[in-house]
Amino acid sequence: MTLKIAAVCDNQLCGEMLKEAGKKLGLTVNYEVQNNNGIINKLSDEIIFSSHIVLFVTEREVEQIEEIERFIDREYYEVLPQFVIQNAENIISEITADFN
Repeated sequence: MTLKIAAVCDNQLCGEMLKEAGKKLGLTVNYEVQNNNGIINKLSDEIIFSSHIVLFVTEREVEQIEEIERFIDREYYEVLPQFVIQNAENIISEITADFN
């Protein structure tokens, strides 16, 4: 079974870094970007439902995530974008260690 992560990021850079780190670690990471331009590359309900973990990479409060109801009843983690930029692999390793 491949562990799947759905990420909601403030910017494209964080999403791409997580996706690359996930590949290196043998995981699937799908992401959408939420910023002042709205939701970009919106995750489908199917992707969200099939993900084991939701990761919010944002400087905002989780309650400020647009369409937050899509993520209800999913195990989630929050992290600031700066930590993903510093070491995306470490972030994924930490949250997946908690999951196992």
